[in-house]
Amino acid sequence: MDTKKLILAIVLSVTVLLVYQYFFIPKPVVPRQVPLNTEVVQPEKSAAATETGVTAAPDIGSILGQEKPVVQESEAILPAVEKDMMAADEQTVTVDTADFTAVFTNRGAGLTSFVLKKYKDDSGNAMDLVSRSAKESNFYPFYFFSEKDDYSKILNKALFQYQGETTVRINGRQQKELVFEFADLAQNLTATKRFVFSGDSYLIRLDFQVSRNGQLIDDLPVVFGPDLENNDSGDRSMMMDLQIAAYANEKLETVVFAKQKTVPQAGQSFEKIAGEKGSGFYWAAYETTYFAAVFKTDPLKSKLSYQVIKQPLAKNQAKLYSYMIVTNPQALFIGPKDEKILAAVEKEFPDLNKIIDYGWFGAIAKIMLKGIVLIHGFLPNYGWALILFTLFLKLVLFPLTYSSSVSMAKMQSLQPKMKAIKKKYKNTKDMEQRKLMNMEIMALYKQEKVNPAGGCLPILLQLPILFGFFRLLSVSINVRHEPWILWITDLSKKDPYYVLPILMGVTMFIQQRMAPTGGDDMQKKLMYIMPVVMTVMFASFPSGLNLYWCFSNVLQIGQQHLINEKIHKKKKDEEKEIKILKRKKGAKEK
Repeated sequence: MDTKKLILAIVLSVTVLLVYQYFFIPKPVVPRQVPLNTEVVQPEKSAAATETGVTAAPDIGSILGQEKPVVQESEAILPAVEKDMMAADEQTVTVDTADFTAVFTNRGAGLTSFVLKKYKDDSGNAMDLVSRSAKESNFYPFYFFSEKDDYSKILNKALFQYQGETTVRINGRQQKELVFEFADLAQNLTATKRFVFSGDSYLIRLDFQVSRNGQLIDDLPVVFGPDLENNDSGDRSMMMDLQIAAYANEKLETVVFAKQKTVPQAGQSFEKIAGEKGSGFYWAAYETTYFAAVFKTDPLKSKLSYQVIKQPLAKNQAKLYSYMIVTNPQALFIGPKDEKILAAVEKEFPDLNKIIDYGWFGAIAKIMLKGIVLIHGFLPNYGWALILFTLFLKLVLFPLTYSSSVSMAKMQSLQPKMKAIKKKYKNTKDMEQRKLMNMEIMALYKQEKVNPAGGCLPILLQLPILFGFFRLLSVSINVRHEPWILWITDLSKKDPYYVLPILMGVTMFIQQRMAPTGGDDMQKKLMYIMPVVMTVMFASFPSGLNLYWCFSNVLQIGQQHLINEKIHKKKKDEEKEIKILKRKKGAKEK
C-alpha cells in the first residue's frame, strides 16, 4: 500500500466519522422545543387557547388520566379504612447527603427537587435533575398513573401525612427512611410511600403500597417525569436527546422521545402518543448525555410504558412533556453517568454502565479512560493527564512508528526503479500488461525486502484510538467541565477561539513534510489538502481531542526527526560499506 492509498484510507475513515456524527448521533436540543407536525390535521382549538395561539401550561395529571375508567361508589365492596389519615397543609421534606439534596412534597409524595452537589450546569448553577417542566405543571416523579382506576388522580393531589424531621441529614454509610401515608375513609383508599436513603449512594430504595376497597393493588404504575433536566449548552459535538434505555437479555432497547410522532386529541389543543415496551426488563433508564434516573424492576412482573405530550407554544413551535412509567419499581438510581459510581450499584442494576454509549470503539475508549483517570490521580488536571497519556501511547507505538518510517524510506529509494518498470509497461489498460507490471513491482519489493503496507499499519492503528478519544471526550462525565489552561475551560467542548484546531493543522502539515514520501504529485497535493480538511473538521470537536491530536503531532515531529537522522546515518554507513567492498573487489582484480 503506497502513501497515496494510505492518505485515501485516512480520508475515507474521517468521512465515516463525519457521517456517523451528523446522521447517527442525536443533535443537541436546547431548549426542548420542536416544530409542530404539519402532516397531521390539527384539532380545533379548545376554549383554553388564547387569541395568539399560545396556551397555558397543561394540567398534566388530567391529560395523563384521560379516557381511563373510573370506579363508581357502587363498586365498593368493604370499607378498608377505619379513619382518615391526611395532612392539613402542604409541607416539604428535605434529605441532605454529601452527594445530593432531595426535596419531597407531601402532596402526592412527589420529588420536587434533586440537586447534585458535585455537579453544575454549563452556567455554573446547581444541577437539579427534576425538570422545570415538572415544576411548571406541578406533576412530579414518583406520582402514580393508573390505566385501570382513578386512584392515581386522587393520590397525586392528596396531602400525605409525614411524621418526622423536615430536614433529614445522612452521613457516611448511614441509612434513613422517609414514610408518607394517606387514608381516605370516603374513598376506601389507603396509600404508603416509603423511601430509604443511604449517605454514600445515589440509590433510593422504594416500597409503595396502595389499597382500595380492602384489597392491595398489585400493579402500581409509577411515573418519572416530565423530563430529566438538561441545562448543558449545545456547543458540544454531540448531545443526547432525552430517551428511555431499557435493559433485558444483555441488550438495550431505546425510545427517543423527540422522534415519537404524536397524534392530535379530539377537542384538545395538545397532541399525545402512548407506547409500551412490555415486560422482561431488569431496569429502565430515563437519560441524557451525562445523567440518568434508573428504575430497578422485576423482569417477571414489571411493565414499561411511556407517554409524550406535545403542547403548542407559538406558531410552528411546541413543548414536549415526556414520561417513563414503570409498574412496581423497587429502587431508583438518580445521578451522574460515572463509571465508578455506576459500578457501585452493579449488584442492583446489572450492566448499568451500558447507558454510557462509547460507540463502535467502546472497549478502546474504556481502556483509555481508565488510563487517564489513573494519571489524574497524580495530576489534578485532566488536560495534563491527557498529555501524559498521549506521551505514553507514543512510546508504546514507537517501534511500529520506526518500522513504518524505515519502510516508507525504502519505498522512497525504490521510486526510480518503480518508475522505470511503469515506463516499461505504458499500456496499463491492457490487463495482461498490468498483471506483468504488478508482478515485476512485487518482485522488486521482495528483492529489496520491502513491505508495501509497512508504512500504513501505525497510522491505521491510530484511527481507533482517535475515534475512541472522540467518544470518550463527548460522553464521559469525567472530562465534563474539566479545564486545561487559559481559555480551555471545558475539555468536552470545542475550543472557543479555534487555537488548538489551527495548531493541530499546522503541526500535521510539518509532520507530513518530514515524513518520507514517494515524490508523487498527487501525494504532494494531498499533503497540503489534508491538514486544511482536518482543521476545518476538528474545529467543532472537543478541545480535548484537539489537544490530544496536536500534542501527538508534536511528539511525532520529534520522533520523525530522530528516525530521519537514524535512517540517514544508516544509509551513509551502507554506502560507505559498499564503497569499501568495491575497493576491496577492485584490489583483488588487480
